[in-house]
Amino acid sequence: MFSSRIIDLEGMLKGNKHRENYLLPTGSTHFNMILEGGFHPGMHLIFGANRTGKTQICHQMCLQAYNTSSNSIYIDSENTFRPERIKELCTARGVDEEEALKSILVAKVLSNSTLFLKLNEVDKKLEKSNTKLLIIDSINNHFRVDQGANNITQNVLKKSFLKILQKLSDITQKHNIISLVTAQISPNFIENPIIKENPVGLQFLNHFFSEFLYLIRNSDKNYIHLVNSKSLPENKLPFIITSSGIEDYIKS
Repeated sequence: MFSSRIIDLEGMLKGNKHRENYLLPTGSTHFNMILEGGFHPGMHLIFGANRTGKTQICHQMCLQAYNTSSNSIYIDSENTFRPERIKELCTARGVDEEEALKSILVAKVLSNSTLFLKLNEVDKKLEKSNTKLLIIDSINNHFRVDQGANNITQNVLKKSFLKILQKLSDITQKHNIISLVTAQISPNFIENPIIKENPVGLQFLNHFFSEFLYLIRNSDKNYIHLVNSKSLPENKLPFIITSSGIEDYIKS
């Protein structure tokens, strides 16, 4: 069961003034309809099976941030960031690829401890930069791997993961940024579920994220399904992934 966390809006509005009213359109009409115009400051979780478009969305949003004169930070825990994909998107849209890549700070992390340290660095960097988008792809990769480790207790693993989530929440509210986070999934064993997969670590993620976006692959198209939000209604619309990025699915 998903449940929304009450966000400290007053605290967020005390953040950096230049980010207060920031709205980041997605480049897709259907995505924008789901999100009422695009991503707003806050914590957004995107989850779904492999090849449903999670990383594609991350790449596209980096370019969208560049188009609004903002920098972005991309924390990569799965070695999924592809400069060549950014270049492909830039070519399709007539954007200077070298300048776009300069606007994206990429950091690769190999463990949960490294991820936490990197978030501390991000916190300091945001004090003096025009960065409005933070991406983590994915936040639960190392958490999932560590669940099978014999040398780590479940209590230690839980504390480590919650520490990361709390730090991300603090950064998001303090600097009033968009935190766009992907998550790996596990099967939902409830009989005939509408949502067939859940994010790994859902019991912890539930307390921090304002919106949950579920990506589904079905035949020749994908779907974005807003399954939980603190302020928006549930909605589901189709999309496709092309060389130009995330685009609306138009039935011929």
